[in-house]
Order: sequence, then C-alpha cells, then structure tokens
Amino acid sequence: MSYIEGEIKQVLFYNDDNNYSVLKLDIIDTDVQEIIYKEPTIIICGFFPHLDKGQRYRFFGELKHHPKYGLQYDASRFERIMDNSREGLMDYLSSDLFKGIGPKTAEWIVDKYGIDCIDKILNDHDILDSVPRMSQAKKDSLVSTLLTNRKMETSLVWLYGFQISPKMAMKIYQMYGYESIDVIKENPYVLMEEIEGIGFKRADEIALKIGLSYNHPLRIKAVIIYLLNEYMNKFGDTKLSHPELLDFTEKYLNTDENLIVQREEIEDILSELVMQGKVIHEEDSLSLWYLYLAEKGISTSLKRYTKESTPSFDEELVIQSIQEFQNEHMIEYTEEQIKAIKKALLDDFLIITGGPGTGKTTIINGIVQIYKLLRGSKSSILLAAPTGKAAKRLKEATSFEATTIHRLLGYDYEGHFSADSHHPLTADLIIIDEASMLDVVLANHLFESIRSNTKVVIVGDDNQLPSVGPGQVLADLIESDMFNVVKLSKIHRQANDSSIISLAYDILNQHVSENLSSRTDDRKFIRSSEGLIVENIISVIHQAMEQGHSLHDDIQVLAPIYKGQNGIDKINEVIQERFNHQNQAHKISYNGKTFYFNDKVLQLANQPEDGIMNGDIGVVTGIIETKEMLVDFSGNVVKYNVKDFDKLTLAYCISIHKSQGSEFRIVILPLTQSYAMMLKRKLLYTAVTRAKEHLVMIGDYYALKRGVSSIETPRKTRLKGFLLDAIKDQPKKNLRIEDFL
Repeated sequence: MSYIEGEIKQVLFYNDDNNYSVLKLDIIDTDVQEIIYKEPTIIICGFFPHLDKGQRYRFFGELKHHPKYGLQYDASRFERIMDNSREGLMDYLSSDLFKGIGPKTAEWIVDKYGIDCIDKILNDHDILDSVPRMSQAKKDSLVSTLLTNRKMETSLVWLYGFQISPKMAMKIYQMYGYESIDVIKENPYVLMEEIEGIGFKRADEIALKIGLSYNHPLRIKAVIIYLLNEYMNKFGDTKLSHPELLDFTEKYLNTDENLIVQREEIEDILSELVMQGKVIHEEDSLSLWYLYLAEKGISTSLKRYTKESTPSFDEELVIQSIQEFQNEHMIEYTEEQIKAIKKALLDDFLIITGGPGTGKTTIINGIVQIYKLLRGSKSSILLAAPTGKAAKRLKEATSFEATTIHRLLGYDYEGHFSADSHHPLTADLIIIDEASMLDVVLANHLFESIRSNTKVVIVGDDNQLPSVGPGQVLADLIESDMFNVVKLSKIHRQANDSSIISLAYDILNQHVSENLSSRTDDRKFIRSSEGLIVENIISVIHQAMEQGHSLHDDIQVLAPIYKGQNGIDKINEVIQERFNHQNQAHKISYNGKTFYFNDKVLQLANQPEDGIMNGDIGVVTGIIETKEMLVDFSGNVVKYNVKDFDKLTLAYCISIHKSQGSEFRIVILPLTQSYAMMLKRKLLYTAVTRAKEHLVMIGDYYALKRGVSSIETPRKTRLKGFLLDAIKDQPKKNLRIEDFL
C-alpha cells in the first residue's frame, strides 16, 4: 500500500452522516512514482473524522483516475504527523496534577529542555530555576508530583496526544490503570462502551490513528452500535427493524464509488453482536441491550401496581381532610383536583396528566400537605423532577424539598446510581413531576429503587414532547391501561386570561386562528421573511433588555434545528457578537468553537464528576490563558479544558427539546418553512408552553399553521407490550371458587 504525506490545504467536501471526505493536500512526501516531482497538490478521498486544515497527515491507499475529476488518491486510512510527545507533555505538565503550572510555563519547559524534559528535571531539579516565575514552592511541588506519578506519566502523555483532555485522560487511566495503552491499542472502541463522555467519533479517531483499517471487524461492530445509538437518540425509538439497520450500516460504511464492506459481512458481524448480547433481536426488531433491559425492568418493577389496589386510608377520612384543608387555607379546588388528590392518597400508584393552567402543581402541593396531616410528622415524602429547573419550581410551589431524579438516586461521579433494588429509597410517598421527560433508562433506575410499600404519584403533560432520550414512558404507561389515570382538562380562571395558554390548546386541537398576528398583552407575532428573522430576533432582545430583562435569566430563543441561516448555531453566533462583543478580547477558541467571557452556555452531556447534567445552563466566568475556561452553573463552578469544548455550546438559543422542564419569562420562537421537517404539533405546543409571561413568534404564519396540522409519528417502543405481558403473567389476587368454574 502506497502513502502520500502532506498538509491539508482545503476541505472540499465532508459528509456528517458517514465521514466521507474530499481534501486538497499539499504534497510533502510520497512513494507514489507517478506523482513524485510532478504534482504539488492532490485530491484525497476517504472516510475520515474532521481533519484540521493546515495540519500534516500521512494517507495510505491507492492512486486512481476518476473519469470526471481526474487524478485522485483513494485513502483507506491515515495518521496525523505530529510530535505526540511534545503536545502530550505540554498538556500533562499544565494539567490539574501540577498546581500553578499553566500552558505557557509548560510550553516553555518543553521547548527549553525537549521531549525528555521530565527525565532532565528529575536528574537535576535545579534546571527549573531558569523557568520564569517558578517559585521554590512550585518547583518542589512539580518535582514531588513528577516522582509520585512517574508510572502514570507514560499513559497520560500518550492519551493527551490524541486530543483527549486531561480530565478525560484521567478518567480513562482510573478505569484501566497501567494497562491503558495496551487496552486501547487492542480495541479503541471499548472507550465508547465503558467511558462516559467518549462517543464513537472520538474512539474512531483514535482507532484510525493507531492504524486500524476502515473495514476492520472491530470498527464495523462499533459502527453498528453507534448507528443504533444515533437512530434511537434522534428518533426516540427503542427498536429498529433488522433490514433498516443493515441499510443504515451499509450506507455509512460505503459510498457509490467505494464499496468497502459487503452486506453479508455486516450481517455476520451483527449476528456476533446478537450472540454477545450487545444487541437484542426479537420479532425482527433490534434493540440495544441496555434499552431492552430498561423497558423490561420498568414492566417488572411496576407489575405489582394495579387499579384495584387496597386503599391506603379510609375514603371518608380523606374526603374530610381535603375539605378541612381547603377551609383552613381558603382554597377552592375544582372537582378534577379533588378527584386527583383523593386518588393519590388512596391508590398505591397514580398518574396525573394535564396541560398548562390545569393546576398540576397546586394538586401536588395539596397531596403533600394533606398526606402529612393524615400520616403525621413521621411521614417520609420525596419530590423529584428530571431537571434542576423543574425541581426548583416544584420546591417553590410546595415549600417542600425537591431534587432532580439523578440526585435522588445518588448518581455519582463515576456514573453509577447508589439507589437500586437492593438499596431502595426510604419513603412513604414519592411524587415525580414533569414525567413526560422520563426516558426508559432513567425510569428503570427510578422504579427499581422504589419499595413495594411506597405510594407513587406520577405527574406530567402527555401532550408535550416525549423524552430527549429513547422511549415514551409516560405515554406507554397511560396507553397500557394498567394504572389509574386522572386527566385534567379544566383550565383555572387565572390561566383562562392567558393568550399563551389559549394558543397552546389551539395547537393541541389543530386550530390556529387567522387573527394570530393580533397583539395581546402576553403574546405577539412578527411576520418576517426568512432572511430577516435573525435581525428581528436581535431587535426583540434589544427591546426586552431596554425594559430591564436579563439576556441570561429572562430571555430564551428556542428553535428546532441547528443548521441553516435560521438554525440554532447561527442565531447563537449573531447574538454572541451583538450582545457580548465587549468581551471579544477575553475569548477562547478550539476546534471551531469560540466562547467569550460572560457567554451563556449549555452543557451537552452528563458530567456527574462535576455535578452537572445534560441541559444545564451556565455562564462563562473565567478564561485561563488559551487552554481552560470556568463556567458557573448556579454557583457550581466547573473548569473546562479546550478539549472538553465538545460538551458545551452557546445557549442564547437552544433546541425546543432541550428546553423541556424549564420556563422562561420571555420566549422568542422563530418560525420558518425551512424548519418544515421538524415543525410538529407537540414540538410547537412544548415551545409555546415554555413561555411564562411573554411569547414572541417571528416568521411565517403558514409555517406555524403547517406545523400545527402535522402529527408526530409515534415512537416505536417495547414498554407497552412488556407491561401487558407482565400483567398477564401475574397471578390473580383474592381468587374465588367462581374463578375456576
């Protein structure tokens, strides 16, 4: 196999779906006789992760003559030509292991003493005396840490060379110890299975750099798992048909011009994954093992609850207590609310669902307060919601401690839950709010951690978008018809005055009136052409800020897609430049992402070791040289290395999915025909109901109307079937002789 080495001059084409790339390379070295001393540049084609313009790479493959594009090089693998040791050493010395040593000092040491600088320092500590601003205390600390971590050094420096952040490298080292290098060389894709925060693309970059071929069986296995994960996280399904997965995999691995992997080979490797239990094949549908077991686990945990459960309290006593509570606190519940509170106190398991303005939070408060009256001070009550903002709202509404479900279950920095079936939650009553956001994995952990004698109340809006993660737990629980459900439909008097809420119900009823553009106190529609939507968003933000509203705390732009002239990425970029331009001098950039001091940012992945979760919003409060940044998440300050920036994005505009569980004083909602594929009834309903005080819609009225008439395709899940199977298999209670006749 020949090679061509050079510097990337231009990225001509890149396919996000399968990583197929067309690059223009300035040739530096090659063993291809046909182009030696003849061609200064060449077109490289192949499947690569994002490669950096201006960087030097070596490609391995074959020279080909394309009938249309002429001479080009078809590369099957590549490696980055760089001094891994130098870059790795600088990251190692400037990591948190060495207090007081920043990137500039680390670079000075490596440039001054070379890639064997650590040996030189350990042989002669005094050479550190020439390092600028190196105090005796820093010198002693550096030498001491180098001695302590000598065995760890080789692994960390090697890992840093793959653009892995110090924090992530340490996580890998804590998992595999001194065997880290050997484990990764044997199978780089083990990282995507065992290390939270490393996905397929990062593992694939490492695999290709250490020489695994594009069609290596380990890579094909990883691609299958990756595509299943991508599909299920994108569409929310928990199963996929066997032919569809084969089609997706074949398309990802091959192009029309480059048939690398045959379908039969994919079939064989998929069969191996099924035999290994990593993929479950049932009824011609495929599921990732952990999603299959999660849905199975939910059905097992909940099969003990039935509609005919024995009442917890005397019904007359409950009715009397509700009346006394209303009289004492001068509250007048609706009939629906009384029914919901009564059933929650009597039943072992109840689902309460309803839209905005139906008083769900008022009901939760009533359940908590009256339950305490009935059970006394010894009663143990736990309140939780999927997000921190939802938990905070729950606490404010009930004056009772509420937390996130992850925190309730003891989610630790290693990604494990301390609560489970063997260590259940100690509570007499557990209430879960915003239950539409529960995905199957979190729901499984939750329900398996609840004791059989604990009363459970699930509250949510089944008309909202289902969870960001796979599954539709709330909908499946309701549709199974196994559990008692109270559906709230009566809108409170105060909510009736809200044109935002009336619009939400119009959307549910697939009706949007022509007078939508008529301005109300809490809602307005600004008609705008596609090209002026962003400018109109900027104008609305200006007006809101002039009225004293905070861009960080009060104003939120919501959109359904990331790409395009009115996508999330572009809107964020423009808002950052217009409203935070004064901090341009204090910015940090890496791999296409730029953050300014005081930027509003969004966390994109769970980071339990730092106490932050996917969807948390923070503010950039510090930039440390060119390598690190501090982000404040409501008092929790987290440090990010630039190589962790893939976990962050700007948050002036966020996706509608990411906004679930949150409310904002002002919501700005752009609407355009370019969103057409994403605009659906539930998505619009969810977006509108995020607005607490003001909703500003900008764009095309007909885009809204089209979205309202477009119904989402139900998610494909196994949970409902598992629930029905579980109840069939359950022995009958209180059998009579008539049951056998």
